[in-house]
Amino acid sequence: MTENSLAPEDALVPSILADFSLPHLPPDIALSGGWAAPEGEICWALGAYSEITIGPARWAHGQRTGRILAIIRATPYLGQNLQARQRVGISVNGTLAREVSLERAGLLAFWLPAEYSARPLIIGFDHPDACSPADVGAGEDQRRFAFAFHALQLWHIPEMPRDCMPPGISGPVPGDILGRFESLGDNCEFGIAQRLAGNEPLALLRFAAAPLGALISGLLNEFADFGDAGFTEIDIRGDKREYILTEHRYNLTYHTFTYEDQMPEARVLSRESRKLELLSRRMLDDLRAARRIYIVKQNTGLAEGDVYSLFLLLRRFGPNRLIHVALADAAHPAGTVEMLLPGLLRGYITRFAPYDAAADVLLDEWLTLCHNAEAVLQTA
Repeated sequence: MTENSLAPEDALVPSILADFSLPHLPPDIALSGGWAAPEGEICWALGAYSEITIGPARWAHGQRTGRILAIIRATPYLGQNLQARQRVGISVNGTLAREVSLERAGLLAFWLPAEYSARPLIIGFDHPDACSPADVGAGEDQRRFAFAFHALQLWHIPEMPRDCMPPGISGPVPGDILGRFESLGDNCEFGIAQRLAGNEPLALLRFAAAPLGALISGLLNEFADFGDAGFTEIDIRGDKREYILTEHRYNLTYHTFTYEDQMPEARVLSRESRKLELLSRRMLDDLRAARRIYIVKQNTGLAEGDVYSLFLLLRRFGPNRLIHVALADAAHPAGTVEMLLPGLLRGYITRFAPYDAAADVLLDEWLTLCHNAEAVLQTA
C-alpha cells in the first residue's frame, strides 16, 4: 500500500498535513518522554506515560474550514498472551482527547482541538497496562512496555454540507441490491440480510464476529498469514453443535455452518483455514479494484474518528466507498443517508439485530438504506 491523499485538487477531500514515521523524524517532531531507544522502524512507549511533541507549523491549516484528525499507528505489547490488551488514554496539551484499548496492531484516531492551532502540540499517552517481558515469562527484560509507535499522520478533514436523503421509495427495492455491498464485520447481521434477500456473495467477513480493531489490524497487515493453522482453532457451540472457527492472529470468529454430526473436526479446520486464505486474497483484490460498497456498524456505536480513519485506510487500496450505519433519531429517520465526505456516507436504521440473535434483522430498512446510499453515491 502507498500513503497518499485522496485527491489534493478537490477542496472537499481530506489532505495530509503531516506524515512521519521512524527511523527519521524531522527536528520539530520529538518522542519527548517515556520512550525506549528507537529500534529500526518502531519505538516502544515505556512505563505509565509517554508523549510526543509537534511544532505548530506541522499541523496548522491556515484559513481552511474543517477539522484535524490525528492517526497514530501502534502495536500493543501483549507478551505471550493474545487475549491481553493495552489501555491508552490520549491527551492533547493536557486535555483528554480519547480513551482506547489496543488488542492488536491498530490505529489510534483522535481529533485535535481547534484552539491549539497556533501552539505546539504535546500529545500525552497514559498506559496503565504496561508490563515487562520478565513479568509475563517472555524473557529477562525488566522494562515495562506499552505499545510500539510506528507512524503518525495529521489529516485535514473538510466540512461539507450534511444534506440528508430521506427514504422516498415508491415501490419494493430489488433484493439483489444487497449483493453490491459487503459487510466489514461486527457480526453476521448484514450477511443474514443478504441471505434473506436472496444474495449469497462470497466475502471474508460476511459471517464473522469482527470488532473494528480486528478489522483494522487485518487491513494494516493485508491479512498476512491469515488462516495459518497455528493460529486457528475450532470449538463447538449451540444446541445444534455448530463448529465455530476462531482466528487468533487477528482475533476474528466465524460461523462454519457445519455441525458436529456432519464432518470430523480436523477436516472442518483444514477446509476453513484454506477458505480464509482464499477469501482474504479475494478481499484484497476487491479493495484494490474498488468493486464493493463497504458497510461498517457496531451495535454499541463507533467513534467518529475511527470511522474516518477506517475510510482513509480503505482508500489506501483504491477509491473505495464506505457507509457507516448508525441508529436513527428524530433528525435522521430510518433509511436516511448523508454524505460525510465524497465516498463516505452515514446511513441510519431503527435498530440493529442483537448480538445473540443476529437473524433478527430489519430487512426492509437495510434494503431502503442501501438503495438510498447508491443514489447518493451516483450523484456525488
